[in-house]
Amino acid sequence: MNNLTIVTKLRFMAAIAPAILLLVAALIVGAFHVFGTTPQEIYDNEYAAARAAQGMETALYKMDWGRTQPEASQIVMDQQRGFISEIEVARQHIGSTEQAQSLEKIANDARPLFDAMRTASPSDDSLEPKLRDLQGAVADLMSLDDAALIAVANNAEAQSRTMIAITVVGLVVVPWICFVVIARLSGNLYKELKAMRRRVEALTEREPSPSADTQALDESLSKLGFPKPNPMLAE
Repeated sequence: MNNLTIVTKLRFMAAIAPAILLLVAALIVGAFHVFGTTPQEIYDNEYAAARAAQGMETALYKMDWGRTQPEASQIVMDQQRGFISEIEVARQHIGSTEQAQSLEKIANDARPLFDAMRTASPSDDSLEPKLRDLQGAVADLMSLDDAALIAVANNAEAQSRTMIAITVVGLVVVPWICFVVIARLSGNLYKELKAMRRRVEALTEREPSPSADTQALDESLSKLGFPKPNPMLAE
């Protein structure tokens, strides 16, 4: 048995829309906060890791070049310190297991190579293959960093599409559904109240003296916007 009156239904439908709008507003505020901080987070993490990998690559090329210069020993040592510093920076911005494994491989391969480069003659080409391998490992790390940056961008794009859908549903679809339901309920209520006015008029015409209940019903209908018909406007 349905115990909900039409007034209760109208109140319920009228309360749904603002409640959903408040929820959607909270989600939108949260989304704006996330999207607003995303560029800074990308700069502090993924972009920082990519810059560190680029710094490693630059240091390796300068080492290779510096071995043939008059101050070869000092140039190589300076670039090795810079390379190690970039490794430490990259460790602070690791975003995946693949990046961590690649970075540790670079660190392990670089240590013996750098030790050998400090004592090797500039004309010794035996270290060239190992140096090229280390440069290839750094290039692989740079590819992983680029993939991580693309993944973050794709995730932000997916979240934005989700928020667009939530906004459309919450701010457009739900309020219109509530409006349609309320319009139908109020339309039915309007029809019933008009029918009640006609019945009250019929009772009044049949009764020589309207009863107190009939008068009370007549007053209630008038307050609700259904006054007694004006005889001067009758067709």
